[in-house]
Amino acid sequence: MTVPQAAEVLGISAVSLYKLIQNDKSFPVISIGRRKTIPKEQLKVWINSNCKR
Repeated sequence: MTVPQAAEVLGISAVSLYKLIQNDKSFPVISIGRRKTIPKEQLKVWINSNCKR
């Protein structure tokens, strides 16, 4: 999924997600040139492991 799509899922802005990608090396992102994509299943795993309940 694209960064704006993932940001919508997370409920944050795309700018905030770009900052998160830059600062959190555990965030699942695939870089192809300048383009960044986020795999859906890996995003679900990341959310579950970083969610405070």
